Formats: sequence, structure tokens, C-alpha cells
Amino acid sequence: MSTGDPKKYGSVDVIFVLCEICHWCATYFDKSRIPYNRCPICKSTALSTFPILPNEEFTFDFDEKHGVELEFGIRKGKDKGKGRQ
Repeated sequence: MSTGDPKKYGSVDVIFVLCEICHWCATYFDKSRIPYNRCPICKSTALSTFPILPNEEFTFDFDEKHGVELEFGIRKGKDKGKGRQ
């Protein structure tokens, strides 16, 4: 969870941000644009940040019954047509 100070993620360029209160979320490709202090929708300070590495992918799902579900995995390489004609 963000404490109000920008975090250092090294070479990570993609950051997923989630508001714990209203479930607003965004994926940022520029770390300097991340709203570390407050959610832009509900103004809560309960923001969580998740670095997304270049070889990772994720899905986001939300419903009233189960809440937020994030699934992270290793990005699969592109199919180069092996075995195709």
C-alpha cells in the first residue's frame, strides 16, 4: 500500500494502481503520473500499487458478491506459426 511517498521500482515501467475503497483502478506507463496521495474518484488515501514486469500480464475482475480479483501470470510468447501452414 502506498504511504504517500513514490516507490522505487527500478526498471519497472508499468504500475497497476487500485483504490481499496471504491475499486477505481488504472494502469500507468509513466511512474511520475501515479496519484500517490489520493484516489481521483473518492479521495481516499487507501491506494495499492502493483509493479507489472515486462514479462508479466494480469487480469482484473470485479463483482459485488466476490469483490476484486486480480490474476497475475507470465506473459506467453507470441505464436510464431510453428506447426501451421
